[in-house]
Amino acid sequence: MLLLAAGCLLAATLLQSCARKESSASPASQVVRPVPAVLPPDLAEMLKKSGFAVAEKPISPEDFSLASLDGTRQSLASFKGKIVLLSFWATWCGPCKEELPSVQALYKKLSDKGFVVVAVDIGEEKTKVAQFVKEHNLTFPVLLDGDVAVGSAFGASSIPTNYLLDRSGRIFARIIGFDGTDWTSSQRLDLFDKILDM
Repeated sequence: MLLLAAGCLLAATLLQSCARKESSASPASQVVRPVPAVLPPDLAEMLKKSGFAVAEKPISPEDFSLASLDGTRQSLASFKGKIVLLSFWATWCGPCKEELPSVQALYKKLSDKGFVVVAVDIGEEKTKVAQFVKEHNLTFPVLLDGDVAVGSAFGASSIPTNYLLDRSGRIFARIIGFDGTDWTSSQRLDLFDKILDM
């Protein structure tokens, strides 16, 4: 299981989350801008103020490949070169449904600046997820983790669970649950402007 440093974990009781029910990408060859081995202190502080747990050092996760809604397979590595919000969610999760409109708004606002949302639905059928995505006008990549193997590997036992990955594909922050903060609030937009400048 992928874990951030224990001292950086969020108090899950402060955020709304659901217990998980059991059950366009850039080419990998793209030149990746160098990123710091340790986050700048001011960025780490901004992340913490926004509710994120911050890794002491960026963590390189295991790559995975999942089916997308159009039937193609996409790997996590295929998004290298971009700042990635990797979001584990499900259609039945109330807090996920609450945060998705502002996640979509953030994606729309920043997608032309090297930012992508990769939403991994855990444990649900393709038709149900596709219907939900269509009804809610979600335009970011949605991948299907039908057997929950990827969600389990990333420790997404409560959802939403969101990871931030740098342009090299390393995790540098995580937030579990949804505290009601709009992803396009001025505080979050300032944060993402700083992240995109990394």
